[in-house]
Amino acid sequence: MSGSDSLVLMSRPSAHVLEVTMNRPEKLNALDAGLRAGLRDAVRVAREDKDVRVVVLSGAGRAFCVGADVGRESDYGTRTPEDDRRHILDDSIELCLDVWRLPVPVIAKISGYCLGLATILANCCDIVICDEEATVGWPVLPLGGGLISPTWIWHVGIHRAKEMSYQVGSKMTGRKAAECGFANHAVPAARLHSFTGEMAANIARISRDLLTLKKDALNQVHGRLGFEDAVRAGAAWDALAHTTQAAAEVRVQREREGLAATIAAWRSTSEPVDSTRTVP
Repeated sequence: MSGSDSLVLMSRPSAHVLEVTMNRPEKLNALDAGLRAGLRDAVRVAREDKDVRVVVLSGAGRAFCVGADVGRESDYGTRTPEDDRRHILDDSIELCLDVWRLPVPVIAKISGYCLGLATILANCCDIVICDEEATVGWPVLPLGGGLISPTWIWHVGIHRAKEMSYQVGSKMTGRKAAECGFANHAVPAARLHSFTGEMAANIARISRDLLTLKKDALNQVHGRLGFEDAVRAGAAWDALAHTTQAAAEVRVQREREGLAATIAAWRSTSEPVDSTRTVP
């Protein structure tokens, strides 16, 4: 097991099962460069360690993950559109697709918040199990667009994906996430750990080579339908969305007042935002 001060913890809760825990609880496991690097290392371990047959992905503290770190100290919004597109693709999308391509099943164990980019990560897992009262949804600020919703279409359908995308801060409970197809199961919080552990152990009874074959068969069909292309295409749409006036105004407010105050201000008003112009 990795040290408790690591941004990603790895443990072996049962035979052939690797649990990977995002460990940045003070930031609700928001994805910064360090946490992304730790997840890449964990993916490499799962890929190379032939004893691993199942991966369980979880988050420490009050959240699975609240998505990308867009706090005042982050470098969000500082790049040209093309550099931004490449950064989103290399740092975020390919990380999610690395999870998708792992040769073993990955179970997302979601408690607390699962927002924004974290929902793409969950959608790239093989199985999603939620606490019934988990909060699953969109970012609470209008900072981007076109990145998250394409991955939701495959699981919940285009109408619900649009409904979630068009309303800033859209959210649903874990129970609702299971009902609409985002998650496989929603269970009481007290049962989440044991339920997920039992499923992982049951899957791990099968040899790694057979599990890899089963996953490849399913992923190849899903890939032919365009899943990976849709996930990658979101990087360009999101980079373009970052140039809109709405996103620029939020960034200015964040720099001036901090992220928490900006979120509070957005939640306290119902005034429309003019996002029809682009930043020069």
